[in-house]
Amino acid sequence: VDSIAYDTFLVSNGVGDNAYGIERVDPVGTIERFNYLTSLLIWSDQYANMINGTDGTMWHSNATKDERIYAFIPDICRSIYLTFNETRRNIADVDLYHYTLPHTIFSNSSENRGFCMNGTTFNNIYELQCLPDGLFTQAPCQHFGGSLSIPFPIIASNPHFLDADPIVLDAVEGMHPNDTIHRSFADIEPTTGSKY
Repeated sequence: VDSIAYDTFLVSNGVGDNAYGIERVDPVGTIERFNYLTSLLIWSDQYANMINGTDGTMWHSNATKDERIYAFIPDICRSIYLTFNETRRNIADVDLYHYTLPHTIFSNSSENRGFCMNGTTFNNIYELQCLPDGLFTQAPCQHFGGSLSIPFPIIASNPHFLDADPIVLDAVEGMHPNDTIHRSFADIEPTTGSKY
């Protein structure tokens, strides 16, 4: 092998030396694709199939109190959002924005209609089947992973059926939903977008 001159690798590779991201840092950490797709193919409308937000470990800098922060959760095959609840101060005396999962995130509402599923049995197709408030189906998500040939009727909820319809809560003994300990949240330092 002939020797290579030390300056051989100093040739430009076409990347350029411009500054990037100064005007817009909000896309930092945003998920662009999941399983090589820019949107999911499992829910019943385009909105429900959207991949929004980060993986939940960080958010963009300069967060505001009036915005929704989004996270895509692969285990439930959907994006969720959190809304500002209050400002808290941590042990290091740093102000954090406390965002919580809204009460309506898994409600049976027009906003969540895309997560309702068409029912099929022996070639009979039924209208969209929507679950009661507080419940959401995991059947298409489990099927989407490729390991199952048919979707199983898997239903999920917040802990202790927090925010569920009373008919659901009353159907299971021993459930004691408590907003303080069962509501999902994220404490974010707003300047950096770091999660605490």
